[in-house]
Amino acid sequence: MSEKNLPFVDLEIADSNYNNRILPFLGNVDSGSLFKWYLYNILRILGIALLVGGIALSITELFGDSGFIKQTFGNDAMTGGKKAGAGAGLIVGLVLSIVTAWAMYSIVKKRSEQLNEQEYTGLLHFLYATMAPRMITLAGELAFCIVLYVGVLSLTATLVGSMAYAPLLSFSKIFLSLPGVDMIGAMVPNSISGDYDAFSQGLQGSLTTIVASVAVLIAYYIYREIYNYAVLIVTNLIKFLPKFAIPIAVRNKSEQ
Repeated sequence: MSEKNLPFVDLEIADSNYNNRILPFLGNVDSGSLFKWYLYNILRILGIALLVGGIALSITELFGDSGFIKQTFGNDAMTGGKKAGAGAGLIVGLVLSIVTAWAMYSIVKKRSEQLNEQEYTGLLHFLYATMAPRMITLAGELAFCIVLYVGVLSLTATLVGSMAYAPLLSFSKIFLSLPGVDMIGAMVPNSISGDYDAFSQGLQGSLTTIVASVAVLIAYYIYREIYNYAVLIVTNLIKFLPKFAIPIAVRNKSEQ
């Protein structure tokens, strides 16, 4: 049943827009659908940005004066063997960078869909109890991808004894900033290279980084458990807070 919008008069355009636009909008606000839609689409945009941005970086970082091609193959100081190894590192790095960008997008896509499926019982509860722990998990999974990416490319550079193409290194500064995992982020180099003269050290370092990717994921899951425990404590404390009320005495006339 449609509702009347304006007092005293009937105006079809006002009544129509009121019933078809204003009331559904308010209904979505009350049900929480608007907030869920907003947060869900922010995550979708993040996922698309990781995919498109990762692929764009993988291509653009190849060219230009500071690009991988000129800095590597245009470097007269590099020997033919080093350049041949860098060619292999370029192919592996380009493919792995695109795959990593796709993997990160896929993770964000799935997590955002899972968040959108959660029941809405109130904005505050949805933000701190439903969304926040899932965002911690998501950050850990993205950090895992980046550290694993660095480890595999470090291993590639060690095996070819030359440079490896790693355009997504800048992502590590974003997802490795929390205390406990920031020390791993500080160890991520600006470029990845290998040398047969330091083969054993390079092999050990790259394998350590691959193992560290799982340690980073574990660290974020621990952060999530700590957060959930803190939320549980705060929630229980609020339940035990005394309820303040103003006592009102009601007396019969005979008691006065």
